[in-house]
Amino acid sequence: MKLSLFPLWLATLAATNLASAQVVHFLPDKLAVLRAGDGQVKQKLKQAPVFIDQFDPAAFNAAPACTVAIPTNGASAFFFNSHAATEGVLSRSADGRLLVFAGYGGLGLLEKPGAPSLLDIPRGFCTVNATGAVQTLLYQPAVSTDKINPRGGVSDGENHFWGCGNAGATIYFSAGDKVPVAFDAAPNTRAMKIINHVLYATLNGPDAMIMDNSAGIYQFVDGAGQPASLPQPAAKLRLVVPAEKAFAKISGFDMNPDQTVAYLADASAGVQKYVKTGDTWKLAYNFTIPQNIPPKENHAAGCFGLAVDFRGPAPIVYATTTEGYGNTVNSNRVVRIVDTNATAVVSTVAQSPSADIAFRGITFTPEAK
Repeated sequence: MKLSLFPLWLATLAATNLASAQVVHFLPDKLAVLRAGDGQVKQKLKQAPVFIDQFDPAAFNAAPACTVAIPTNGASAFFFNSHAATEGVLSRSADGRLLVFAGYGGLGLLEKPGAPSLLDIPRGFCTVNATGAVQTLLYQPAVSTDKINPRGGVSDGENHFWGCGNAGATIYFSAGDKVPVAFDAAPNTRAMKIINHVLYATLNGPDAMIMDNSAGIYQFVDGAGQPASLPQPAAKLRLVVPAEKAFAKISGFDMNPDQTVAYLADASAGVQKYVKTGDTWKLAYNFTIPQNIPPKENHAAGCFGLAVDFRGPAPIVYATTTEGYGNTVNSNRVVRIVDTNATAVVSTVAQSPSADIAFRGITFTPEAK
C-alpha cells in the first residue's frame, strides 16, 4: 500500500523546532539526510520544501532527532527538484563545519511553477552549520539557464564551492563572484566529495560515454597530469576507480583516506565495493537492497546518496534508496550495511512516511568549530 498519511514525527518536529528555533543544532557523529517534502506539497509539482534531518546511525526505523528547515520564502529561500532523479546530493565541507547542497533560489517556493531547471531563476549553494544556521549563495549561470540542473556541491569551508550537474553545471564558484566558471573537461557530473582535501567526482555511463571513457570516480588534474587537490576550471579529469559496466548508473560514492577501498551507489543495483590491489581497482561485491515496494510499482531498487564510516574494523555504509511510486523516488529509506563480507545484512535506519517525501543526499553531521 502506498504511504500517504502526514507523519506524526513531522508534526512533532515542526512544533519542537518552532519553539526552539534558536537552539536547533546537530550532534557530532550522526547522520545528516537531505529530505525533500513535508507530506503536504505534492512532489509532482517539482518544487518542495527542503529539510535536513539528523538520524542516529545505530537506530532502526527511527524518527529524526532534529530537523533544520530550509526557508521557502525570503532572501534565503532555496529548494531543488526532488522529482528529478539526479538532484539533491549532500556533502560536508572539507573542514567539517558545513553541510552543502545545490539548487535554486532567489524566489519563493512555487512562485514560478514548473521544473526549476527550465526556469530563468538563479542557481546556487545552500550551507547549514552545526547550529542550524542557513546561508544561501546565488548566482546566474555563465550560459543560458535553460535545462541547467545543479545536482550537488562541495566547499572547502572558506567560501569556495564546486558544483556538479549536467552540461554547464560542473562549476567552480567563489562567494565573492557573481558568475561561476564551468569545467570544460567535465560536461556532466553526478556527485562530488572532498576527501583528504582532494576533490573527486562521479560520472555515470552516459556521462563517461561523452568523454569516450568509463563510468566511475574521477580526480581532477592539472595540465601536466598532476593531481589538483581543489582545482580551478582549467583542470582535466582522470579516472581513479572504474565502475563495472553492469553498475554504471552511479551517483553517490565514498573512499577511504588511503585510497584502497571505495563504494559506489548504483540507482538500480545497490551499493558496490571496490578494492585496490597494487595499482588496480577491482569490484569486490555488490550489496543488493531488499525492497518494500512491489516490483511492478517500484521506481528503482538501488541507492543514490552514500556515506561511509571507515573508522572501525569494518566500514559502515549508509545510503538513501531509490525506491518509490509513480516513477520517481519517494517513500524510500536510509539504510545501513556493516561491511563484514558480501552477505552483510542491510538494515533500515529511517523510512520515509509518504509518497510526497524523499530522502536524497546523506553525509555526516557538521562539527562545531
